[in-house]
Amino acid sequence: MNKGKLIKAELYSRPNAKKYRAAQLGLDDLSKVKDSDIFFLETLQMKANLADKIIAKAESEGKDTTDPNIMKELGVEINAVTTPIHRGESVMTAIFVSLQLLICYGVAIGIWGLVFKRSFLEFGLYGVIVGLLINLLVVPVVAFQRTKWRIRDVVDGVGITFGSLCLIIGLVGLIALVIRLIFF
Repeated sequence: MNKGKLIKAELYSRPNAKKYRAAQLGLDDLSKVKDSDIFFLETLQMKANLADKIIAKAESEGKDTTDPNIMKELGVEINAVTTPIHRGESVMTAIFVSLQLLICYGVAIGIWGLVFKRSFLEFGLYGVIVGLLINLLVVPVVAFQRTKWRIRDVVDGVGITFGSLCLIIGLVGLIALVIRLIFF
């Protein structure tokens, strides 16, 4: 058996497999999913893992998970967190994050070219190179996320970490430029 068929068999053999249908998770009929789409099947497997944890937590709290209404409520919660996306969407998000970092660092470091009475474009090129180096870390992480929720978290983290750094570099450069223009 190939890996895709093994994942499907594992999903069908889980103790909560019948509950997935009641929760409307899309894990009950995998016949439409190609065996070769390993990325998507692994995402569904992760969804099933989360569903099992949420179902176990609900059962430990005394909820009747055989009740279709309770399972629908749990399904809404699970689907909100684990809706899988196509790999192309995560790759496109990674490309947009990459371009944003390149432009931000190009402009922020380009300002320093004006501070040092050099070319904005020359320093902007240095900024783009810094952005490329940061992208070596960021792009693979974003591109391999499997849910919109995870992509949002990773992109937010990138923005907070590297976007804040870029903002600080740019603002300090602007302050230095204003001081140079006023006093020198």
